[in-house]
Amino acid sequence: MAQEKKYKLGELEFETEQEYREAAADLKRIKGLVDKYNVEDSQQAKKILASIKAHPETFRSPYGRKFVAKLEKAANGTAAPMSGINTEKTEKKERRKKEKPAKIKRSGSDGEGKGKFQIFTPLNFAIGVVIIACVIVFSIFAPRLFSLNSSGDSNGDIRRNMVSAYAKSQAELKAQLYTYYFSVVGQTEEEAQKDAQEGMSYYVLDLSDRTVSTMTDSEISDIYKQLVEGGDIQNSSFVEPSEITVLKDKLLAAGLSGNTGNGVEGETAVEAAINSIMDYQYRIYTSLCSQYELLGNSKENAQAFADEDLSAMFGEVIFDYKMTIEDKQSYFDSFVKRGLIKDNQIVRFSSDPTAYNLPELTPAIEVSFMGEEAVAYRSSMTSYAPAASVFYEIRSGKKKGYLCFRNNGGNTDYIPLDDDTSVTAQGDFFMTVGSETRSGKWFYNKQNIGILINGDQSSYISYVHDLTY
Repeated sequence: MAQEKKYKLGELEFETEQEYREAAADLKRIKGLVDKYNVEDSQQAKKILASIKAHPETFRSPYGRKFVAKLEKAANGTAAPMSGINTEKTEKKERRKKEKPAKIKRSGSDGEGKGKFQIFTPLNFAIGVVIIACVIVFSIFAPRLFSLNSSGDSNGDIRRNMVSAYAKSQAELKAQLYTYYFSVVGQTEEEAQKDAQEGMSYYVLDLSDRTVSTMTDSEISDIYKQLVEGGDIQNSSFVEPSEITVLKDKLLAAGLSGNTGNGVEGETAVEAAINSIMDYQYRIYTSLCSQYELLGNSKENAQAFADEDLSAMFGEVIFDYKMTIEDKQSYFDSFVKRGLIKDNQIVRFSSDPTAYNLPELTPAIEVSFMGEEAVAYRSSMTSYAPAASVFYEIRSGKKKGYLCFRNNGGNTDYIPLDDDTSVTAQGDFFMTVGSETRSGKWFYNKQNIGILINGDQSSYISYVHDLTY
């Protein structure tokens, strides 16, 4: 009898995989916030809390709620000292004001015994002439000087232009993210809108739905100040959050960066759809070839692996065909039957490897082979479309390597885990670090990923989650 599956993450245990995934997702979000902000700082903690309040679905697990409680404590813990500092500065100013008149009185009283004060002296007359001349010159040139300064606050114009550019860039990115989640990932409209909005939360402020032209100078100044304090503007230049850079890379890989997703003018719906599939297949093919070559395969072997993957994904690989409109109509009908074209639009494969029962190994793992001591790696997914294969870049200090899980469901090896449990190998496994290469079959072994190498099943990959924040 197989044991009931449990899901553990740190000290917490979860009954369902959904709860486990929500906790893991919360940990990723927490790490991103901790890397970007000082969560112990009162002002930054308040800023993060305001963003979370605007997006109540940000955290869904006990880890998330614990992090929010920590933010609230930080936000409330340092408010009093700040107000005390301001009061002390005010008191110092008041003391200076009171001290000044006293000094003037003392200097006046000291001079009483030295004789009467003479007003009309040659020196006083000369000083008076100079003062009058200065007043005349100032009255002539001061209006011009002030008119130049008040003819338009150049700093204000710069701030408004930067805030406008910030908002415009966000609006364009948000539209592209919606297209990506709706057309590429295949989400519903509501899901796509939600994920696009969540992507914008990585910015200090989301101005994608606001009209900057109607804002007052005071509002612009306040927004600009928040962008500078939050780090999105440094030295009068934009600094893009790392999470936004990752999202833009996904859009670029999906062919949506600066692209409306529509066909070329004059194309029929059939031509546009088939041309899109051919382009989509070609981009996946080149990406797969590149990844397989990084694993140490020859160019010919990498192409052979990529051909197998494309065939498994699409059934028919057509990216290098020259076709008539009749040929395209035939393939159009075939892809519609397979569910790869819907409403004249291609249905792209999910970017989530777990949708195909493939492992998601981020941000850290431990790997052990044949009973050797486990080695810790930082792990990041590099796959373009992991429907057939998923690739990861791994790093440990100065060491760099690659992992690959492929041919999912294409193995029939029978692997006994214990007296009561057995599993079937999920697919092929490849790993290369420096000049060392490992290969075998991979399978799910309780909470770890088991690696079967020449009949030995002691090798494994273990998920690692950093719970410190």
